Amino acid sequence: MFSLAAKNPSILKQYVDSFKWSDMLHNLTFAVIDILLISIFFLIIKVIGQIIINRLFGRYLQKQKKISPKREGTLKSISANTYNYILIFFWLYSILSIIGIPVGSLLAGAGLVTVALGLGAQGLANDIITGFFILFEHQIDVGDFVVLDTITGTVSEIGLRSTQIRGVDDSLNFVPNRYITNICNMSKDRLKAEINIRVNPDSPIQQIIDIVKDVNAKNIPNTQGIIDEPQLLGTVDLGDGTIAVKEWIPCTDTEKFNVQFKFLQLYLEAIKDAGIILPNNKLITPIPQK
Repeated sequence: MFSLAAKNPSILKQYVDSFKWSDMLHNLTFAVIDILLISIFFLIIKVIGQIIINRLFGRYLQKQKKISPKREGTLKSISANTYNYILIFFWLYSILSIIGIPVGSLLAGAGLVTVALGLGAQGLANDIITGFFILFEHQIDVGDFVVLDTITGTVSEIGLRSTQIRGVDDSLNFVPNRYITNICNMSKDRLKAEINIRVNPDSPIQQIIDIVKDVNAKNIPNTQGIIDEPQLLGTVDLGDGTIAVKEWIPCTDTEKFNVQFKFLQLYLEAIKDAGIILPNNKLITPIPQK
């Protein structure tokens, strides 16, 4: 073909001239304009939808006074994600239609659905189904402090496909919903503030326990978040070569760390005022040599 075109350039020229360049440029210009207009339209629809979602949830929260802010944030997050996914689908459908790609015919084509499932649509379906179970079973909400396998942090967003966890080191982790199999939610109304006071083997344990009880009697009545009497477990082996006086204080999930920090400080100050010396570091009991 190329040798024929080289011998007879008129063939190539006739082929190029057969294109209706003015019509092609005309169609391309209108297609670009249509794409810009449809994109602006969907952008406006997205903004309006976000405003409507925020107002609807604002009114819903006012009427349903029992719903927590975390739950409201979770429902708003999942609704916004669903709305955005639907908009993206119809935007892509409109763009392909403007270009001239018969989307409907492609979707109805034989084997296309099977190919799509084979390329990962099945995993996407699992993500969506798992996301709905997490939402409706109230397993986690936006703002909860959770442990997901090796990730520890605060839930920042729950989507149809993935859940975002803001780690304790401020990293943002995207976890596909289908991989969320074991959730340790540390923000479900009731927790125990665990306090360990490390002691020496020859420390006056009973005196330390009496000091803890005295501090509790003076401070628990006016401390916010404590919902039950402390559980003083006595002396325990922490398993790392140290012994400690352990106590659990039942409290609300939002006040756990405040209670833990406050009472540990109060215990240590009272024990120091009593003249009792506590170990500075882990106490490793040496193995006697024979």
